[in-house]
Amino acid sequence: MTGPAQWSNHLWLTARLYEPLWRRHSVALMTGRSFDTARELASMHKHLGLPPGSTVVDLGCSAGLYARTLAAAGMNVSAVDVSRAFLAEGARLARREGRDVRFVRADVLALPFDDAAFDGAVSGGSLNEFSDPAQALREAARVLRDGAPLWLMYAARAEGVAGRALQGALRASGLRFPAPAQVDAWALAAGLTPERSERRGPLVFALYRRGGGLPPLATTSPSPGWDRPTPRRNRRFNWERESGARR
Repeated sequence: MTGPAQWSNHLWLTARLYEPLWRRHSVALMTGRSFDTARELASMHKHLGLPPGSTVVDLGCSAGLYARTLAAAGMNVSAVDVSRAFLAEGARLARREGRDVRFVRADVLALPFDDAAFDGAVSGGSLNEFSDPAQALREAARVLRDGAPLWLMYAARAEGVAGRALQGALRASGLRFPAPAQVDAWALAAGLTPERSERRGPLVFALYRRGGGLPPLATTSPSPGWDRPTPRRNRRFNWERESGARR
């Protein structure tokens, strides 16, 4: 399924404005400011647990926020997206910051990499736009070495009435909002073991591992409002956010 959300990713203006106007602020907005982008990036780096020199692939990289962050930590990063506009913007930002990132135009449903090519993988928000999330996770598992981590950030299916109504409208734009249990099922079928999952408002931050991994550990820390069912007298509005794109 593709729609306006995917088509807009190919526009130069979307690519140029996406990170400064949306991506840098979206996590704080959607978690009610209980969590922000700086904490998201720090958590990603911490839970990946990879040393400098590790090979990492960023799936649906958009302007490469995750990729540039990992490159700054000394990792060898390949950043994948189908949008030429976003790849060009990511390369521009990487040059400006002095980050060495390999930007690759490819479909996450058929990655141009060998089996077991990477020590880790990340994807920030793009799961909501992949046309076949289950296949994307199978490809992620294929290119990961045994025991390698996969970090995902995505907007989950809303629990509140207002949130479900808004997500229903957003689906017409090409976005999808899976339940965390569904994502775990896709991951397990792909050979990825759920290791930890934290939900803050509509956003889920989850770590998986190729192969057996560790016993699953789930933690939930929702932020005020946003995605929790609330009493009808005090219900808050809930809004949540080519293959390959937005985070």
